[in-house]
Amino acid sequence: MPKLGMEAIRRRQVVDAVIRILEQQGWKDLTIREVSDVAGVSAGIVTHYFGSKRAMTMDAVAEAHHRVAKALHDIERRRLAPQARMMAAAELDLSADPALPAPAFWLALWGRMPFDPLIQAEMNRLRQRRMEFLCAIFEQGTAQGVFTPTGEPRDIASGYLTVLSGLTLDRVQDPDAARVRAVLLGFLSRELGFAFDGPNLVRGARVHRSA
Repeated sequence: MPKLGMEAIRRRQVVDAVIRILEQQGWKDLTIREVSDVAGVSAGIVTHYFGSKRAMTMDAVAEAHHRVAKALHDIERRRLAPQARMMAAAELDLSADPALPAPAFWLALWGRMPFDPLIQAEMNRLRQRRMEFLCAIFEQGTAQGVFTPTGEPRDIASGYLTVLSGLTLDRVQDPDAARVRAVLLGFLSRELGFAFDGPNLVRGARVHRSA
């Protein structure tokens, strides 16, 4: 019998391996054998805890969702001013934080979404969480007179996520961090009437990553 806690450890190793493979190699190398090699466990352990490649893949997608949602929650609980909270979210989206899946991981999922209802449903849940997060910032900032938005919160939030999706592709093809940052902050500045790259941005806006 495995010792107490070993299942959680093994499952985490396998999920981390799936995410790493999709980031670095894509779907063609996502096999139980490859996952077991990357995770450093036997193929028997992978099948014991997950049963199938499909099960471990969906667990990895759910884990990626959880990591992003946790990062957003960490920003929310800091109770920053709306402009600082938005900047923290943008910095999160622009970062190469090793705790979050790399841009290539999301591209791999987007490529499968039209043909996989389960992946699509999970990605839709994440998009909804992000929409709620962004709309709350826009509504609070507008109520406080910080933002003078060009449209409705949901439209701006949808536009932000669309721009971010395009920049995710750019980060894989031509990872010019300064240009990507300028495009994303430029969109926010235009749509919210607030200079996110200007001197009126409050101090402490950069996201703090907890240990």
